Parts: sequence; structure tokens; C-alpha cells
Amino acid sequence: MKDNYLHFMEDHLGKIEYGWSKEGNGNVLPFQVVKFNGGPFPGTVTYSSIGLSKLHLKSSVSNKIIRQELVFVSYSNFGDENIPAILQDIGLQACNNGIAYLRGEIIGPKGKIFNDSNLEALYVTMPVYFDESFHSFHEKDGNPIVNVWLVPISYKEAEFVKLNGWDKFEELLEDKDPDLINFNRKSIIE
Repeated sequence: MKDNYLHFMEDHLGKIEYGWSKEGNGNVLPFQVVKFNGGPFPGTVTYSSIGLSKLHLKSSVSNKIIRQELVFVSYSNFGDENIPAILQDIGLQACNNGIAYLRGEIIGPKGKIFNDSNLEALYVTMPVYFDESFHSFHEKDGNPIVNVWLVPISYKEAEFVKLNGWDKFEELLEDKDPDLINFNRKSIIE
């Protein structure tokens, strides 16, 4: 599975530049975080968990088993900052509670995600900046691996989702078309 999935990811994102298998305190993770040298657009890179899908997480809604990996996209000139730590933290939460992240879910707010940014939460959605073929990986046997995109959002955007639902938020994203990879962007909710 691992080799096939990695091949699938590299076909979409380019080669792995490097990865992290330990937390900052030295504890070994049950999955890795890797950085690919490509993204959905020129000048972008993609970070992904690898191995999280070995855990068969459950849907909090249906109890269905979901295999997923977490994806995070940034501009290549942004640097790593704390992106690997974010993916490690979110992945470990899934490992510890056995629950998959579902489209429309909000993680946080927990304060500023990055320096000089007003983004405080993560929005879970499909990786719509990528070709549809990237959304999930299908093997001959077993459940597909779903790639879940974690999008940094503002406090007000997180509150909007909680009050109005993820479908209304995604409609607003389509209307306003913000650059979701720009972590210095202004909130689309005033």
C-alpha cells in the first residue's frame, strides 16, 4: 500500500523533499509528515501525512471506517514555519480519538496559526485546488484513502461555518474566491 500511495502522491505533487517522523520533543510518531516539491499551482508546495491511513478512523456521523491523509498547501517561499507541527498535532488528535476529520469540520480557533497572520483555525475540506483524481486513492482491495485539505481560516470565518454550515461557507468561498494559500489574506467575513 505505502509504495503505491507514495507513487500516487509523487505523480501529483512531485518528489518528496524531506520529512518528519518525530515530534519536537523526540517522540516517534505513528505516521510521517512529508514535504513534496510541488503543489496545485506553480510556486506552491504540499505537505502531507503519510501512514495515517493505516489507522481505520471512524466517522463521527455514521461510524463508517475512513482512511485518510492530511494535506496542507503553502507557497514555496513561505518556508516550513510550523506547518509540520500542525499536521503532527492534528494527525495525533485523530490517532488518539480514533475519529476521522469530515468535510466542513473546524479545528480551533486556537490563536494565530502563523506570525503576522489573522488565521486562527483550520477548515477541513476536499482538496479542490487539485485535479479531482487527487481527492482519493483507490486500491484493488480495501477502502480508498481520502486526501483531506486543511485550510487556515480566520476566527470570524470559523464562527460563520459554525453558525451557517459548511455548505454556505463554501458558497461564499466560490463567490469571493480568496487565495486560500495566502496566509496573510484578509478574512472574507467582516
